Amino acid sequence: MSFSDSFLSQEAMQKLEAMIVEEMPITKHLEFSLAAEADGKLRASAPLKPNANHMGTAFGGSLSMLATVTGWAMMHQLVQDTVEDMKRRVEVIIQEGDIEYIKPVRDNISVICERPDDDTIERFQRMLDRWGRARLDLKCKIDAAGERAVTFIGRYVALAEGEDGAE
Repeated sequence: MSFSDSFLSQEAMQKLEAMIVEEMPITKHLEFSLAAEADGKLRASAPLKPNANHMGTAFGGSLSMLATVTGWAMMHQLVQDTVEDMKRRVEVIIQEGDIEYIKPVRDNISVICERPDDDTIERFQRMLDRWGRARLDLKCKIDAAGERAVTFIGRYVALAEGEDGAE
């Protein structure tokens, strides 16, 4: 199964969403949902109300968490496609994140994580296969009223365990 086949299925998105909420309980309050775009981008959406601050705009912590989780979800799916061939258990963690808040978000939140290009994914897969670890920088964007409101760049690391999945 290729990246686009598995990634674009709504069932895959629902399973990923459920896994995130179960494994990262703090995300439950975001009330987010995931959807794959036809061009390979990942979209996370969340209502404003449970993520609002005292000013009625999106709370910076919610924006940061949602962007971080969206990038993590993209990395997780990329790794899952790689792991199918590797027969290894791979853990995805965030190593570093940089966020820029440009303007307030006054409506429901929509985060877009861009899919890396094919050359970048191939390099990532080769590094993970050879060294058992690899990293990617992923960019997530949040727009408000048709303009950029938030830009997040996260460095995510994939760490493989033993060849047979043993630690």
